[in-house]
Amino acid sequence: MGLAGKIRRIWDRASLSSVSHDSPLNRSSIRKRRAAFTGGTAFFARLVQAGVSLITIPLTIHYLGTEQFGLWVTISSMLAMATFADFGIGNGVLNLVAYADGKNDHEAIRRAISSGFSVLGLVGIVLFAVFAGTANLLSWPDFLHVTSARARAETTTTIIVFAACFTLNIPLDLVQRAQLGLQEGFRTHLWQLAGSLVSLAGVLAGIHLKASLPLLVAVLAGAPVLAVALNTIHFFGLSRPDLRPRLALVTKAGVRQIMGYGTLFFVLQLAVAVSFSADNVIIARVLGVARVPEYSIPQRMFGVIAMVVGMLVTPLWPAYAEAISRGDVGWVRRTLVRSLVFVSSFSAAGAAVLLLASRMILRWWIGPDFHASFALLAGLAIWSVFECCGNANAMFMNGANIVRFQIVIAIVCGVSCLAAKIYLTERFGIAAIPWATLLTYIPVVVIPTAFYVPRALRHLHQSEPRVQIATATE
Repeated sequence: MGLAGKIRRIWDRASLSSVSHDSPLNRSSIRKRRAAFTGGTAFFARLVQAGVSLITIPLTIHYLGTEQFGLWVTISSMLAMATFADFGIGNGVLNLVAYADGKNDHEAIRRAISSGFSVLGLVGIVLFAVFAGTANLLSWPDFLHVTSARARAETTTTIIVFAACFTLNIPLDLVQRAQLGLQEGFRTHLWQLAGSLVSLAGVLAGIHLKASLPLLVAVLAGAPVLAVALNTIHFFGLSRPDLRPRLALVTKAGVRQIMGYGTLFFVLQLAVAVSFSADNVIIARVLGVARVPEYSIPQRMFGVIAMVVGMLVTPLWPAYAEAISRGDVGWVRRTLVRSLVFVSSFSAAGAAVLLLASRMILRWWIGPDFHASFALLAGLAIWSVFECCGNANAMFMNGANIVRFQIVIAIVCGVSCLAAKIYLTERFGIAAIPWATLLTYIPVVVIPTAFYVPRALRHLHQSEPRVQIATATE
């Protein structure tokens, strides 16, 4: 058997199209194998993405200079905070697809995808119109404390380029949510890998050709969007044309259902974004945009741990939802315990290794002139462990559609965390950021979750699935 044949055989085993779904044993095997293959491809894709960051960050910081690089990172963070701009609809579609898959309801899957795509397309158009219409009304250079003439001249254009890539990705992202809901996230990650490689090639070419910051941003942010677009064409055009979005499948009941679940996820995403994605913006406002790299570069280094863990545990979200839909709560409990043991061990070991080697890594990665305090590095290391364990718990609660509890603790954590970060950064500087996060996250999130999750597992044995699928006639 040639290489192409071996690859095809591995793909067929992962897709499991020929395996019977009838028995509980087969369903459990399918669930585990798809989660494992999705997690494996996600790990490889993120490994490539991390490698791209390792290469592009030192190149771009030396090419652009500290302030322009800080501007780039700050704008990226602002748009990362806006990942909730799809109003949670993508996550709502993911849950609906997963629960419908658990019930073998093919028509419900088609309605969820078609209704979700129509709503997200409208959201993307409206958001870009808002971005473009208001870009010149706010003095972004003054808001971000940009001082150099070149950086000020490129600030607004850079934001518009970011906004264009971001809003275009909103409707296209639906294919990734559908694939995750069907436990076929390995398709998503293989396309993401291709997008990372194109980004690297584009940045290297842009630096060689002395491209401006907006052009570099267009390449770096646009390549992943191109990958998602090609994924959409391939999945709905060639792989699963039976799931292709169709206007005839868009129903009022389907839209209402998606908007209902989406609203819950939207509030949750918004609260989480305020809590954990505002760090660079806070630093830019309190200390100036030139200080952002001092925090963002070590944060990205430790962020690799959470990134890897996130990609490994994310496939469990739809797996939990599908298992709960079928009533296989025993599998859910066993998998949650095992995931928490693995995540806590892996993240603690990874954080310890990075902390011990951080000085050497930063010196090799960025250069001998870059310095980060031990207090900052230690805080980032400890926070990475709590963040990873929190992600593992969140996948279970998302799959079980336990969103309201997450919203309450996330809002309380977000408000208190934001206030603590601003106050402590003003008093103690950049090193206070991760410690402020820990001081609020542990009492507000960790302790309540430790009591709530076991109780939720017990109740799953006694209740119907929390997601009801809308019918075509509703």
